[in-house]
Amino acid sequence: MTKLTSPLARESQPVEATSTPSASPDAGLPGPAEIDVQRIAFRRCVASMQRAMLTAPLGWALAAWLCQELQALDLLLGWLALAAPGWALSLLLLAWVRRRGTDPQRHGLATAAAAVIDGLCWGAMTWCLMGADVMLNVCAGAMLCGVAAVNTSVYITRIQLFFCQGIAMWLPVLATALRDPMPPMAHGAALGLAVLLALQSFYLHDVGVRVVQGIRLQLANAALAAQLQQALGAMARQAVTDPLTGLPNRRALDTALAAQCALASREGRPCAVLMLDLDRFKAINDTHGHAVGDAVLRAFGQRLQAQLRPSDLCARYGGEEFVVLLSGTPFEPAEDVGERLRAAVHDAPLAQGIAATVSVGTAAHRPGDDPAALLARADAALYRAKRGGRNRVVNG
Repeated sequence: MTKLTSPLARESQPVEATSTPSASPDAGLPGPAEIDVQRIAFRRCVASMQRAMLTAPLGWALAAWLCQELQALDLLLGWLALAAPGWALSLLLLAWVRRRGTDPQRHGLATAAAAVIDGLCWGAMTWCLMGADVMLNVCAGAMLCGVAAVNTSVYITRIQLFFCQGIAMWLPVLATALRDPMPPMAHGAALGLAVLLALQSFYLHDVGVRVVQGIRLQLANAALAAQLQQALGAMARQAVTDPLTGLPNRRALDTALAAQCALASREGRPCAVLMLDLDRFKAINDTHGHAVGDAVLRAFGQRLQAQLRPSDLCARYGGEEFVVLLSGTPFEPAEDVGERLRAAVHDAPLAQGIAATVSVGTAAHRPGDDPAALLARADAALYRAKRGGRNRVVNG
Protein backbone atom coordinates (compact mmCIF):
# COMPACT_ATOMS: atom_id res chain seq x y z
CA MET A 1 0.00 0.00 0.00
CA THR A 2 1.43 3.36 -1.00
CA LYS A 3 1.93 6.09 1.54
CA LEU A 4 -0.37 9.02 0.89
CA THR A 5 1.28 12.39 0.54
CA SER A 6 0.52 15.65 -1.16
CA PRO A 7 1.46 15.67 -4.86
CA LEU A 8 3.76 18.58 -4.05
CA ALA A 9 5.69 16.37 -1.66
CA ARG A 10 6.73 13.88 -4.30
CA GLU A 11 10.41 14.29 -4.96
CA SER A 12 11.47 14.69 -8.51
CA GLN A 13 14.14 12.47 -10.01
CA PRO A 14 17.63 13.72 -9.06
CA VAL A 15 19.26 15.81 -11.75
CA GLU A 16 22.98 16.30 -11.78
CA ALA A 17 23.76 19.91 -12.60
CA THR A 18 26.95 21.86 -12.92
CA SER A 19 27.55 25.18 -11.24
CA THR A 20 25.53 28.08 -12.62
CA PRO A 21 26.92 29.01 -16.04
CA SER A 22 26.78 32.38 -17.66
CA ALA A 23 24.08 32.88 -20.23
CA SER A 24 26.34 34.97 -22.42
CA PRO A 25 27.97 33.12 -25.33
CA ASP A 26 31.14 35.09 -24.86
CA ALA A 27 31.39 34.35 -21.16
CA GLY A 28 31.76 30.59 -21.70
CA LEU A 29 31.20 27.91 -19.09
CA PRO A 30 33.23 26.69 -16.12
CA GLY A 31 36.01 24.20 -16.84
CA PRO A 32 34.12 20.86 -16.63
CA ALA A 33 31.13 22.25 -18.51
CA GLU A 34 33.37 23.69 -21.24
CA ILE A 35 34.93 20.25 -21.66
CA ASP A 36 31.40 18.91 -22.18
CA VAL A 37 30.83 21.54 -24.88
CA GLN A 38 33.94 20.48 -26.78
CA ARG A 39 33.07 16.83 -26.38
CA ILE A 40 29.55 17.34 -27.75
CA ALA A 41 30.89 19.39 -30.68
CA PHE A 42 33.45 16.69 -31.43
CA ARG A 43 30.87 13.91 -31.15
CA ARG A 44 28.54 15.67 -33.58
CA CYS A 45 31.35 16.15 -36.05
CA VAL A 46 32.37 12.48 -35.91
CA ALA A 47 28.76 11.38 -36.43
CA SER A 48 28.42 13.76 -39.41
CA MET A 49 31.68 12.48 -40.90
CA GLN A 50 30.48 8.92 -40.62
CA ARG A 51 27.17 9.72 -42.33
CA ALA A 52 28.92 11.68 -45.09
CA MET A 53 31.43 8.91 -45.77
CA LEU A 54 28.67 6.33 -45.98
CA THR A 55 27.29 8.29 -48.95
CA ALA A 56 30.70 8.57 -50.66
CA PRO A 57 29.99 5.63 -53.04
CA LEU A 58 27.16 7.70 -54.53
CA GLY A 59 29.72 10.37 -55.38
CA TRP A 60 31.99 7.75 -56.91
CA ALA A 61 29.11 6.50 -59.03
CA LEU A 62 28.44 10.03 -60.26
CA ALA A 63 32.12 10.56 -61.07
CA ALA A 64 32.28 7.23 -62.91
CA TRP A 65 29.19 8.11 -64.94
CA LEU A 66 30.60 11.51 -65.90
CA CYS A 67 34.02 10.13 -66.84
CA GLN A 68 33.13 6.79 -68.41
CA GLU A 69 33.30 8.08 -71.96
CA LEU A 70 36.15 10.55 -71.34
CA GLN A 71 38.76 8.35 -69.66
CA ALA A 72 40.06 4.83 -69.99
CA LEU A 73 38.22 2.23 -67.92
CA ASP A 74 41.43 0.90 -66.36
CA LEU A 75 42.28 4.36 -64.96
CA LEU A 76 38.77 4.77 -63.62
CA LEU A 77 38.88 1.35 -61.95
CA GLY A 78 42.36 2.12 -60.62
CA TRP A 79 41.07 5.23 -58.84
CA LEU A 80 38.15 3.30 -57.37
CA ALA A 81 40.50 0.51 -56.26
CA LEU A 82 42.64 3.15 -54.53
CA ALA A 83 39.72 5.02 -52.94
CA ALA A 84 37.77 2.01 -51.65
CA PRO A 85 40.37 0.78 -49.09
CA GLY A 86 40.92 4.35 -47.89
CA TRP A 87 37.17 4.82 -47.54
CA ALA A 88 36.87 1.59 -45.55
CA LEU A 89 39.80 2.55 -43.32
CA SER A 90 38.25 5.95 -42.59
CA LEU A 91 34.96 4.36 -41.61
CA LEU A 92 36.74 1.86 -39.38
CA LEU A 93 38.61 4.67 -37.63
CA LEU A 94 35.41 6.62 -37.02
CA ALA A 95 33.58 3.53 -35.78
CA TRP A 96 36.47 2.84 -33.40
CA VAL A 97 36.35 6.43 -32.13
CA ARG A 98 32.61 6.20 -31.44
CA ARG A 99 32.96 2.88 -29.64
CA ARG A 100 35.69 4.35 -27.45
CA GLY A 101 33.55 7.26 -26.32
CA THR A 102 34.38 10.03 -28.84
CA ASP A 103 36.71 12.02 -26.62
CA PRO A 104 38.45 14.94 -28.40
CA GLN A 105 41.60 14.62 -26.32
CA ARG A 106 42.12 10.90 -26.86
CA HIS A 107 40.62 10.48 -30.32
CA GLY A 108 41.47 13.72 -32.09
CA LEU A 109 44.41 12.19 -33.95
CA ALA A 110 42.43 9.17 -35.19
CA THR A 111 39.61 11.42 -36.40
CA ALA A 112 42.06 13.73 -38.15
CA ALA A 113 43.58 10.67 -39.85
CA ALA A 114 40.12 9.66 -41.11
CA ALA A 115 39.58 13.17 -42.52
CA VAL A 116 43.00 13.17 -44.21
CA ILE A 117 42.45 9.73 -45.76
CA ASP A 118 39.05 10.82 -47.04
CA GLY A 119 40.57 13.95 -48.58
CA LEU A 120 43.38 12.00 -50.22
CA CYS A 121 40.90 9.52 -51.72
CA TRP A 122 38.93 12.30 -53.37
CA GLY A 123 42.05 14.23 -54.42
CA ALA A 124 43.48 11.09 -56.04
CA MET A 125 40.68 11.35 -58.58
CA THR A 126 42.56 14.19 -60.33
CA TRP A 127 45.85 12.28 -60.35
CA CYS A 128 44.23 9.15 -61.80
CA LEU A 129 41.64 10.64 -64.16
CA MET A 130 42.89 14.00 -65.43
CA GLY A 131 44.27 13.73 -68.92
CA ALA A 132 44.22 15.39 -72.33
CA ASP A 133 40.48 15.95 -72.41
CA VAL A 134 39.65 19.44 -71.12
CA MET A 135 36.01 18.53 -70.38
CA LEU A 136 37.13 15.58 -68.30
CA ASN A 137 39.47 17.78 -66.29
CA VAL A 138 36.76 20.40 -65.74
CA CYS A 139 34.38 17.70 -64.54
CA ALA A 140 36.99 16.36 -62.11
CA GLY A 141 37.69 19.83 -60.72
CA ALA A 142 33.96 20.55 -60.38
CA MET A 143 33.45 17.27 -58.57
CA LEU A 144 36.11 18.16 -56.00
CA CYS A 145 34.62 21.61 -55.48
CA GLY A 146 31.25 19.95 -54.90
CA VAL A 147 32.75 17.55 -52.37
CA ALA A 148 34.36 20.48 -50.53
CA ALA A 149 31.03 22.34 -50.50
CA VAL A 150 29.13 19.34 -49.17
CA ASN A 151 31.63 18.88 -46.35
CA THR A 152 31.16 22.39 -44.98
CA SER A 153 28.20 21.26 -42.90
CA VAL A 154 29.93 18.03 -41.92
CA TYR A 155 32.82 19.73 -40.17
CA ILE A 156 30.97 22.82 -38.89
CA THR A 157 31.53 21.97 -35.21
CA ARG A 158 35.19 21.01 -35.71
CA ILE A 159 36.64 23.34 -38.33
CA GLN A 160 40.22 22.10 -37.86
CA LEU A 161 39.15 18.74 -39.30
CA PHE A 162 37.82 20.55 -42.36
CA PHE A 163 41.30 22.04 -42.81
CA CYS A 164 42.79 18.53 -42.61
CA GLN A 165 40.43 17.12 -45.19
CA GLY A 166 40.67 20.15 -47.49
CA ILE A 167 44.47 20.24 -47.55
CA ALA A 168 44.63 16.46 -48.07
CA MET A 169 42.23 16.85 -51.02
CA TRP A 170 44.14 19.77 -52.51
CA LEU A 171 47.64 18.22 -52.38
CA PRO A 172 46.98 15.55 -55.08
CA VAL A 173 45.42 18.27 -57.25
CA LEU A 174 48.56 20.36 -56.84
CA ALA A 175 50.74 17.34 -57.59
CA THR A 176 48.69 16.71 -60.75
CA ALA A 177 49.19 20.34 -61.83
CA LEU A 178 52.95 20.09 -61.33
CA ARG A 179 53.57 16.76 -62.97
CA ASP A 180 55.01 16.43 -66.46
CA PRO A 181 53.15 16.38 -68.80
CA MET A 182 50.63 18.65 -67.11
CA PRO A 183 46.97 17.91 -67.96
CA PRO A 184 45.06 20.90 -69.39
CA MET A 185 43.18 22.92 -66.73
CA ALA A 186 45.06 21.21 -63.89
CA HIS A 187 46.48 24.55 -62.75
CA GLY A 188 43.00 26.02 -62.88
CA ALA A 189 41.59 23.15 -60.81
CA ALA A 190 44.36 23.52 -58.21
CA LEU A 191 43.92 27.29 -58.01
CA GLY A 192 40.12 27.14 -57.98
CA LEU A 193 40.02 24.49 -55.26
CA ALA A 194 42.56 26.43 -53.19
CA VAL A 195 40.48 29.61 -53.42
CA LEU A 196 37.30 27.73 -52.57
CA LEU A 197 38.85 26.05 -49.55
CA ALA A 198 40.33 29.35 -48.35
CA LEU A 199 36.99 31.14 -48.62
CA GLN A 200 35.15 28.29 -46.95
CA SER A 201 37.66 28.22 -44.10
CA PHE A 202 37.38 31.99 -43.67
CA TYR A 203 33.59 32.06 -43.49
CA LEU A 204 33.16 28.75 -41.73
CA HIS A 205 35.30 29.79 -38.80
CA ASP A 206 32.75 32.33 -37.54
CA VAL A 207 29.85 30.02 -38.31
CA GLY A 208 31.51 27.16 -36.45
CA VAL A 209 32.20 29.38 -33.45
CA ARG A 210 28.53 30.35 -33.33
CA VAL A 211 27.41 26.73 -33.61
CA VAL A 212 29.64 25.79 -30.67
CA GLN A 213 28.30 28.79 -28.78
CA GLY A 214 24.81 27.42 -29.44
CA ILE A 215 25.84 24.12 -27.85
CA ARG A 216 27.31 26.07 -24.94
CA LEU A 217 24.03 27.94 -24.46
CA GLN A 218 22.05 24.69 -24.63
CA LEU A 219 24.15 23.24 -21.82
CA ALA A 220 23.85 26.45 -19.84
CA ASN A 221 20.08 26.45 -20.22
CA ALA A 222 19.89 22.77 -19.27
CA ALA A 223 21.94 23.41 -16.13
CA LEU A 224 19.77 26.38 -15.19
CA ALA A 225 16.61 24.35 -15.83
CA ALA A 226 17.93 21.54 -13.61
CA GLN A 227 18.73 24.00 -10.83
CA LEU A 228 15.28 25.55 -11.16
CA GLN A 229 13.70 22.11 -10.99
CA GLN A 230 15.68 21.32 -7.85
CA ALA A 231 14.73 24.65 -6.28
CA LEU A 232 11.04 24.13 -7.08
CA GLY A 233 11.21 20.59 -5.69
CA ALA A 234 12.82 21.89 -2.49
CA MET A 235 10.14 24.57 -2.17
CA ALA A 236 7.41 22.00 -2.75
CA ARG A 237 8.85 19.75 -0.05
CA GLN A 238 9.17 22.65 2.35
CA ALA A 239 5.54 23.58 1.73
CA VAL A 240 4.34 20.20 3.02
CA THR A 241 7.05 19.45 5.62
CA ASP A 242 7.24 20.53 9.23
CA PRO A 243 10.66 22.21 9.62
CA LEU A 244 11.20 21.07 13.23
CA THR A 245 10.39 17.36 13.03
CA GLY A 246 10.76 16.71 9.30
CA LEU A 247 7.30 15.10 9.29
CA PRO A 248 4.49 16.10 6.93
CA ASN A 249 2.72 19.25 8.09
CA ARG A 250 -0.93 20.11 8.34
CA ARG A 251 -1.17 21.01 4.66
CA ALA A 252 0.07 17.55 3.67
CA LEU A 253 -2.31 15.97 6.18
CA ASP A 254 -5.30 17.90 4.79
CA THR A 255 -4.53 16.72 1.25
CA ALA A 256 -4.04 13.08 2.23
CA LEU A 257 -7.05 13.04 4.56
CA ALA A 258 -9.32 14.49 1.87
CA ALA A 259 -8.18 11.78 -0.56
CA GLN A 260 -8.79 9.02 2.01
CA CYS A 261 -12.23 10.31 2.96
CA ALA A 262 -13.17 10.46 -0.72
CA LEU A 263 -12.09 6.84 -1.20
CA ALA A 264 -13.92 5.77 1.93
CA SER A 265 -17.14 7.46 0.78
CA ARG A 266 -16.91 6.27 -2.81
CA GLU A 267 -15.51 2.74 -2.40
CA GLY A 268 -16.07 1.93 1.25
CA ARG A 269 -12.38 1.72 2.08
CA PRO A 270 -11.86 2.01 5.82
CA CYS A 271 -9.62 4.67 7.29
CA ALA A 272 -9.04 6.15 10.72
CA VAL A 273 -7.21 9.00 12.37
CA LEU A 274 -5.40 9.18 15.69
CA MET A 275 -4.84 12.54 17.36
CA LEU A 276 -1.98 12.51 19.87
CA ASP A 277 -0.93 15.15 22.36
CA LEU A 278 2.12 15.05 24.63
CA ASP A 279 0.98 15.34 28.22
CA ARG A 280 2.18 18.37 30.18
CA PHE A 281 4.52 19.48 27.43
CA LYS A 282 4.43 23.08 28.65
CA ALA A 283 6.07 21.95 31.88
CA ILE A 284 8.94 20.44 29.84
CA ASN A 285 9.48 23.77 28.07
CA ASP A 286 9.25 25.75 31.30
CA THR A 287 11.63 23.45 33.20
CA HIS A 288 14.22 22.57 30.57
CA GLY A 289 13.89 25.30 27.95
CA HIS A 290 12.53 25.41 24.43
CA ALA A 291 15.63 23.81 22.88
CA VAL A 292 15.05 20.69 24.96
CA GLY A 293 11.36 20.88 24.19
CA ASP A 294 12.16 20.91 20.47
CA ALA A 295 14.39 17.85 20.92
CA VAL A 296 11.54 16.09 22.72
CA LEU A 297 9.15 16.88 19.86
CA ARG A 298 11.62 15.53 17.29
CA ALA A 299 12.16 12.37 19.30
CA PHE A 300 8.40 11.99 19.73
CA GLY A 301 7.87 12.18 15.97
CA GLN A 302 10.61 9.61 15.37
CA ARG A 303 9.11 7.30 18.00
CA LEU A 304 5.72 7.46 16.30
CA GLN A 305 7.19 6.83 12.85
CA ALA A 306 9.04 3.77 14.10
CA GLN A 307 5.76 2.17 15.20
CA LEU A 308 3.84 2.78 11.98
CA ARG A 309 3.62 1.11 8.59
CA PRO A 310 5.08 2.79 5.50
CA SER A 311 1.51 3.27 4.26
CA ASP A 312 0.52 5.31 7.33
CA LEU A 313 0.94 9.08 7.48
CA CYS A 314 2.21 10.77 10.63
CA ALA A 315 1.95 14.58 10.58
CA ARG A 316 2.60 17.37 13.04
CA TYR A 317 -0.76 19.06 13.51
CA GLY A 318 0.45 21.99 15.57
CA GLY A 319 2.40 22.56 18.79
CA GLU A 320 2.70 19.24 20.59
CA GLU A 321 -0.23 17.70 18.70
CA PHE A 322 0.35 15.04 16.06
CA VAL A 323 -2.10 13.20 13.81
CA VAL A 324 -1.70 9.71 12.38
CA LEU A 325 -3.75 8.73 9.33
CA LEU A 326 -4.29 5.00 8.96
CA SER A 327 -5.43 3.97 5.51
CA GLY A 328 -7.31 0.74 4.96
CA THR A 329 -7.65 0.24 8.72
CA PRO A 330 -10.99 -0.46 10.46
CA PHE A 331 -11.84 1.02 13.84
CA GLU A 332 -10.65 -1.71 16.19
CA PRO A 333 -7.10 -1.94 14.78
CA ALA A 334 -6.87 1.84 15.05
CA GLU A 335 -7.44 1.52 18.80
CA ASP A 336 -4.70 -1.11 18.95
CA VAL A 337 -2.33 1.18 17.05
CA GLY A 338 -3.11 3.99 19.49
CA GLU A 339 -2.31 1.76 22.43
CA ARG A 340 0.95 0.67 20.83
CA LEU A 341 1.96 4.28 20.29
CA ARG A 342 1.03 5.22 23.84
CA ALA A 343 3.09 2.36 25.25
CA ALA A 344 6.09 3.19 23.03
CA VAL A 345 6.19 6.74 24.41
CA HIS A 346 5.59 5.68 27.99
CA ASP A 347 8.19 2.90 28.10
CA ALA A 348 11.36 4.91 27.36
CA PRO A 349 12.54 8.54 27.67
CA LEU A 350 12.19 10.62 24.52
CA ALA A 351 15.25 12.87 24.61
CA GLN A 352 17.96 13.80 27.12
CA GLY A 353 16.48 11.44 29.68
CA ILE A 354 13.12 13.21 29.72
CA ALA A 355 10.18 10.84 30.08
CA ALA A 356 6.76 11.78 28.79
CA THR A 357 3.34 10.32 28.23
CA VAL A 358 0.84 10.82 25.45
CA SER A 359 -2.92 10.96 25.25
CA VAL A 360 -4.58 9.55 22.14
CA GLY A 361 -7.99 10.06 20.58
CA THR A 362 -9.07 7.84 17.70
CA ALA A 363 -11.88 8.08 15.16
CA ALA A 364 -12.82 5.80 12.29
CA HIS A 365 -14.48 7.05 9.14
CA ARG A 366 -18.27 6.77 9.08
CA PRO A 367 -20.59 7.16 6.10
CA GLY A 368 -21.02 10.84 5.39
CA ASP A 369 -17.86 11.90 7.25
CA ASP A 370 -15.77 14.62 5.71
CA PRO A 371 -12.20 15.39 6.89
CA ALA A 372 -13.38 18.07 9.33
CA ALA A 373 -15.94 15.75 10.96
CA LEU A 374 -13.40 12.92 11.26
CA LEU A 375 -10.81 15.18 12.89
CA ALA A 376 -13.42 16.72 15.16
CA ARG A 377 -14.38 13.30 16.57
CA ALA A 378 -10.73 12.38 17.08
CA ASP A 379 -10.12 15.73 18.80
CA ALA A 380 -13.11 15.24 21.07
CA ALA A 381 -11.81 11.77 21.97
CA LEU A 382 -8.41 13.28 22.75
CA TYR A 383 -10.05 15.86 24.99
CA ARG A 384 -11.81 13.07 26.91
CA ALA A 385 -8.48 11.23 27.27
CA LYS A 386 -6.96 14.36 28.77
CA ARG A 387 -9.86 14.85 31.18
CA GLY A 388 -9.81 11.17 32.09
CA GLY A 389 -6.30 11.34 33.50
CA ARG A 390 -4.02 11.47 30.42
CA ASN A 391 -1.71 8.66 29.17
CA ARG A 392 -4.62 6.74 27.68
CA VAL A 393 -6.42 5.97 24.41
CA VAL A 394 -10.05 6.98 23.94
CA ASN A 395 -12.25 6.10 20.97
CA GLY A 396 -14.31 8.76 19.28
